[in-house]
Amino acid sequence: MKRITYISLLVAICISSCGKWLDVKPEDRTIEDQLLATPQGFADIMNGFYIRNGMNDLYGSDITMVHLDILAQLYLVNSQNKLYALSNYNYADANARDFISNTWGQLYIQIANVNKFIQSLGIYGNRLPENLKGRYLGEAYGLRAFYYLDLVRMFTPKYTSTDSLNKLIPYYDKITADIRPYTPTNEIMHHILDDLQQAEALLLKYDEAVGQARVSAETSGPDNSRTKRNYFMNYYAVKALKARAYLWMGNNAKALEEAKFMIAAQSKFRWILPADLTTAATCNKIFSTELIFAVENPKLNEVFNERFSPTLFDANLLAPNTSGTFINTTVFEGTPTDYRSQYSWKVGGRPFPTFFKYQDVSSDGLAANRTVPLIRMGEMYLIAAECEPDLPSAIGYLNELRGHRNIAGISSSSTAVQLTQAILKEYRKELYGEGQLFFFYKRTGATAITAARNNGAMVMTAANYTFPVPFSETDPR
Repeated sequence: MKRITYISLLVAICISSCGKWLDVKPEDRTIEDQLLATPQGFADIMNGFYIRNGMNDLYGSDITMVHLDILAQLYLVNSQNKLYALSNYNYADANARDFISNTWGQLYIQIANVNKFIQSLGIYGNRLPENLKGRYLGEAYGLRAFYYLDLVRMFTPKYTSTDSLNKLIPYYDKITADIRPYTPTNEIMHHILDDLQQAEALLLKYDEAVGQARVSAETSGPDNSRTKRNYFMNYYAVKALKARAYLWMGNNAKALEEAKFMIAAQSKFRWILPADLTTAATCNKIFSTELIFAVENPKLNEVFNERFSPTLFDANLLAPNTSGTFINTTVFEGTPTDYRSQYSWKVGGRPFPTFFKYQDVSSDGLAANRTVPLIRMGEMYLIAAECEPDLPSAIGYLNELRGHRNIAGISSSSTAVQLTQAILKEYRKELYGEGQLFFFYKRTGATAITAARNNGAMVMTAANYTFPVPFSETDPR
């Protein structure tokens, strides 16, 4: 990887991306000392991680609602669209290669920045109050785990006892000029869980979200910033991320344990109410009260206008098949009262439903206008439903979610096979536009998935599910 100094990061992290590796030189120490002379310097670095996360080429668009959901076959991609080859898993295509290479590079840059920040907290952290230093350190460990888990899910095969021994991606936990060797995937997952354990212990003690009645409410933090803790790596995001990580590893018992912890904390993530939805000017289409972790993308409405607006030419529009059968029948099963259908899908400008989830509403001050969900409570109920060995209890978790989406539950006499099918359908409804369905298909080893392009089955291979490591990484080795 290429290199730049951490001083450049300190100056630029809050206003631009850094496209190269980090190389800390001794002569930089004086400048670093000055930049971290006050708590505000630390806050600027911490905030920079979240600002960068929300940009279009990371979680603000590409690896949530656009590219990863294209790979989950949630849109018909026109043959004139530059992402058409990606929609057919042609990872050798130039545009697909650019996306994969950028995703790899930007996630490793974020990891490098986190590693340096952890190091800086060790050197200069005594300039901060204990609670603020502890919270920042907990957030940093949680972020590093978050980035690595997504790298594992994208660039390594479905996790199995055999494939997890393969050495496919490198692991960096500190700043170094050396190129690290590839690390077995199971070791990386253990590092991820270690980071989450450290983050959990620190944030339990220092995260003000623990004492909040609602994590999505504004609060005044110890650095005097007024913010909603679900826009930061908070204690509950760490617990939810543990559920996601354990599930990826096939440890259903531990995944269930973490998911049940989150379900017990449901009151901190209030279910969406009809009153949140029925006024067009303030319609909360992303159900922001239920979000455990999210990013803000100031350009989110531009993403809607460039990708999803029904006024777009066919070559640019990301939408399901033109008959509407994929959305109306396959996804929402003929239940237009489902909140996820009723407010995020509209027939307007086209004779078929198009995706309005990320269109701004007219109330400009509504934070949900700029919010992209990363982890939500609905996923915790889906994890619990999948991992709970007691069938009636598992059905109960799924039906709790369905009830809060204004649709009837599945039959209490459903079989395990029927429950599994219902869980897939709820993943598709609940996480549309959030980049998680592709990972569900990969984790469960789906050999065919229903494609929005024609509402028919698309055959999947193991190769479709795993991104190739970019040439920029393999060439120097």
